[in-house]
Order: sequence, then C-alpha cells, then structure tokens
Amino acid sequence: MLLATDLDGTFLAGSAHARQSLYQLIARHPEVQLAYVTGRGLERVLPLLADPSLPQPDFIICDVGATVVSGITQQAIQPLQSEVAARWPGEQAVHSHFERFTALKRQDSPQERRVSFYCEEGAVTPEVLQAAEDLQCDVLFSAGMYLDILPKGVNKGATLTRLVEHLQIAKDEVLVAGDTLNDLSMYEHGFMGVCVGESEPQLIEATQNMGRVLHAKGPGCEGIIEAFAHFGFMGPKGIKPLKPIDNPAGTSELLIVYHRLPYEEFEEGGKLVRRRPRSPNGIIPTLLSFFGRGSSDGGREGTWLAWAEHEPSSGPLEEPRTLVDVENYPNLTALRVPLTKQQVDIFYRTFSKEAFWPLLHTFWERARFREDHWQIFVAVNHEFAQIGRASCRERVWLLR
Repeated sequence: MLLATDLDGTFLAGSAHARQSLYQLIARHPEVQLAYVTGRGLERVLPLLADPSLPQPDFIICDVGATVVSGITQQAIQPLQSEVAARWPGEQAVHSHFERFTALKRQDSPQERRVSFYCEEGAVTPEVLQAAEDLQCDVLFSAGMYLDILPKGVNKGATLTRLVEHLQIAKDEVLVAGDTLNDLSMYEHGFMGVCVGESEPQLIEATQNMGRVLHAKGPGCEGIIEAFAHFGFMGPKGIKPLKPIDNPAGTSELLIVYHRLPYEEFEEGGKLVRRRPRSPNGIIPTLLSFFGRGSSDGGREGTWLAWAEHEPSSGPLEEPRTLVDVENYPNLTALRVPLTKQQVDIFYRTFSKEAFWPLLHTFWERARFREDHWQIFVAVNHEFAQIGRASCRERVWLLR
C-alpha cells in the first residue's frame, strides 16, 4: 500500500505514543510505501529526513503539489516535474500581477512553482481570482489565512494521481490523510482517505458525503491508525498491528545509562530538532549494536537514559521518551532527563573532570573537590537512579 499523508497536523501530530506506533509500523513493513504530501517547500521538508525517529519517505510531494521528488535521492521525478513546470508562468509574472493587492502579505518561505501569501478570507476578491485566471493559475485558500497561487490544474491530489499512475499502483492500494482544506483535492481524486481528528471544519464539510473518506476521532497519527483498521489494511491478510512501544515502568529489557543521547539535539526556528551524531565516539556505536536488528527479529528492546539540557523556565520537557531510530533500532527508546545548563556544566564538565577523572587516572594531586559541586553531582545521580529504577526490568546496566 501507499500512505500519502500531509505533515503538519497529520503525520507529525497526535500523541507521542500514536506517532511512535505508526512510525514503527511503517518502518517494520517495507510493503508500506510512504509519501509526504505537504504545503511545505522542499527546503523545509529536508530537515525531517535527518530525524532518525521518522520513517524515510519513498516520495515527497511538496509546494502543494508543485514539486515531486524521490524521498531517497531528492531528485525530481520525471516527466511529472517537467509537466508541472510547463504550466507555471514564473514567480516574477505572478508578483507583477499581485503586487497591487495590499491585503496579501507575501510568505518568505522558500518555494518552487508557486507563490504564497497570508491574508484574511475577505481578501480573496473577484479581482484576485481574475488576476490568477489571467495567468492561467489556480487559487487555493486554506486554514483561514493561507493563499496559494499555483499552476493551472496543479494541487496535491492531481500530482499524487500522476505519481500513482506513474508507479502503476492501484487506487485501492492508496490511503490519503490530511487535516486542512488544501488536502481536499486528494479526496476528490477518488482515493480512500481519512480526515484526522481536529481537522479544519471546512474540510469535514466538503468531504461529508464522500463514502471513501473516514472522519477519524483521533488527531494526527491516531486517526491514520484508525483508518488502517477501518479500510482493512490491518488484519490477517494485511499488515500486522504492533504492540505499544512506549515501555511502561519496569518493562525495558536492557537499560543504557549514559551522559550523551545517541543523537544530537539543537534548536532551529525556535523548535527542537535532531540529527545523527556528526562525530560519534566509539562507545555510542558499540552500545547501539546491542539493539540492532538480528537475522530473525526486529532488534532488542531497551531504553537509553541520558540527559537533555532544559531550563525550567521553558516549561515541561516535551516528549521525554522518544524513539531513537525506527529503521535500525525499532525497539530502542530514548528517555531524556532534563538538566539545566548549570547542572550539566558542574556534573560533567567540572566535578567529573576535576575530581573523579584525575583519581581514575591516578593523578591524585590534580583532583579538586568542592562541596557545592558534590551536592549537585549527588542530586543529578539521584535523578538518574530514580528514573532508571522505574525503566529497567532485568537490571542490566552499562553505566558511564
């Protein structure tokens, strides 16, 4: 089957448990192909490909259908892409026709073969529609604020249909998922579909009488999982549902306690994103090898306990437990212990290096102790011990 899904509000939404369950299900079933179908430009999709917790998409349709590339190589899929390009009058022509509409505020995100604006519904006037018609372009207004000028006849559904035809996939083997009005065209092309919970009311209304569209209760990935069952993709003849992967207290087979996560976290655009370690030391690959796929199973189950720098003023740590890498280590979850920058600096960079490490390497004369640093060291260890005790079943420890 092919799952063709919107990203924001759909494939990237829902509870942490639902997201991890769906991502792991896709990673474990190579017969399930995945297509991202999104309004984002390609540059805003590419960072997701470096996130090891997300399954690798086979195809990416972005720019609301104006861009179609391979998810593996990010190269344009031809002749589909050239067909879209032939219908586009060019960014400069669109800008010249629309610059007189002061109620339209140009979006500054990178885009290809489309021009997007922010506006209110009342700004989509007959004059705006005529300006688009003069250029032989379509107008798409969604979510009460987004206005897209697209090549004539180009949208998510049209491009997905061409891709499905190109791949020679039967329509009954395709499931589409979305949550806003710019996803409507995917349902209008006759695919089985799901409007996930908390979808835009206008989308629900527009698909109300479509017999092949499920209005799911659960938001995001929960709704997609509902649709898998509803349309018969799960079961004896379909893909097998998976057991929950967010290990409750006391069920992990193996617990790794380490100061570093097996991936790097950093902020980008005000959001916390991740990437694979750029220069991992030899210890991390060795520890990860305990959880790799074997010849007859999907990998050993376990938890990787490590700290994450987080200031209490930022609110609670989002998703302290998350998958590490659904493709290579499908049963390994990371459990992040929130520590302030001061705690990390004193525990690791100061007390460990200035007090413990000189002792371990027999340079006793270089060891330096401070009582206030010792108290922080004890407090951090106590936090790790409390969380670790609740996360390990067999009490197998590799401690750093």
